[in-house]
Amino acid sequence: MKKKGIILPIFSLPSKYGIGDFGNEAYEFIDILSNNNIQYWKVLPINACHKLPYSPISYYALNEDYISLEKLKEKGLINNPRERKINSKAQYDNYKEKYYLEAYSNFIKDDDYDEFIRLDEINQYAEYMCNLTGFGKDYYLFLQYVLNNQWTDIKKYANSKNVEIIGDMPIYPAFDSVETTYNLKYFQNEDGKFKFESGTPPDFYSETGQKWNTPVYNVQKIREDNYNYLIKRYKYFLELFDIVRIDHFRGYDSFYKIPIDELGTNGHYEDSFGYGFFNELFKDDNIKPSDFIVEDLGDIRKETVELRDYYGFTGQKMLQTSIELDKLKDNYNMIDNIMVLPGNHDSHTIRSWYDEMTDESKNKLKEFLRMNNCPDEEINWGIIEYCFKSKSKIVMVTVQDILGLDDSARINIPGVDITKNWTWKLDSFDDLKREISKYRK
Repeated sequence: MKKKGIILPIFSLPSKYGIGDFGNEAYEFIDILSNNNIQYWKVLPINACHKLPYSPISYYALNEDYISLEKLKEKGLINNPRERKINSKAQYDNYKEKYYLEAYSNFIKDDDYDEFIRLDEINQYAEYMCNLTGFGKDYYLFLQYVLNNQWTDIKKYANSKNVEIIGDMPIYPAFDSVETTYNLKYFQNEDGKFKFESGTPPDFYSETGQKWNTPVYNVQKIREDNYNYLIKRYKYFLELFDIVRIDHFRGYDSFYKIPIDELGTNGHYEDSFGYGFFNELFKDDNIKPSDFIVEDLGDIRKETVELRDYYGFTGQKMLQTSIELDKLKDNYNMIDNIMVLPGNHDSHTIRSWYDEMTDESKNKLKEFLRMNNCPDEEINWGIIEYCFKSKSKIVMVTVQDILGLDDSARINIPGVDITKNWTWKLDSFDDLKREISKYRK
């Protein structure tokens, strides 16, 4: 049976405190999914970062913006937090900091806390943040303990409601990160200096290629250490999420590296971890290919497809970049082990994608939908229904496309200043509750 899900990052949840978090709205959203027979919530990355979710500063620490003040109050750690004016953009500021400090001053350590902070990577994060901000290491250990508990409670609640959570594992960390500070040997560098960065050649999103401002791996060194650096991360992510989406799967077959001071057009590919890594990972009987969805969009070569299919990974197809209007047929009819999406966090919304088409293309799209017995009055719902008619394993839709919003609600435009990205949020669930019934079938 085909399953369905919704993409909604944590920061996009409605909130009284400026940014979506692990509070009551997360539970309300899970109820909305469960009540409408929607099996998956895809949350995107939740790791600590410098505002760029796909460039984490730690793969083990969670984003402190996501601490719920309501849950801190329920635990008796803070008094009544002051609500903020509702804003349709997530507020990345220090508004919550005073409440975190209040909670920290009232916190009493227990055995669970002592066990949690034994994790080396959490200690490394706390040391890193202490050096960065001047706050004590124990303060950051406390914040991560709170985050871990709040997230674990959300995941348990979701599972109790027959909702599974899909989380993204970014392929590369930020240059300035816990990962490069404590594991520098696993990244290509010369005496601590990075000469290359990751990215892509010219593609759908950029005519000169994408530059991600993240380092590339020292594949040989990771291989020599039997891939333990990566395997530990994978196991940790499988504790955080029910299913892990492996970001930029092409990078596990071959990765693109670009000289720091040059355009993406001047980069080149090198062989990556390939079968050696996944063979080692799956020696653990508790880990299986069905635990993962691979992000195999964009420029992939046949070797990447062969790597994906060798393990039976579920792949992805995004309608905006793969639909062939001139052929007027079901493009996905012969593909079943995929998650199909009308669009994703990096793309136009369906409404803006359609609005930017020529009149000729619009007419072709409507003819295409009619040929596949899909409605063409509301393009977003016509496209969503078309995805349901495919033989895909999963249909995954953004909240923006369910609501029929334009690009003013877009999550991310690759290569654009951060102030314009990763900020859209819902004011409330009212419109979603009304529209989501169409997605119930």
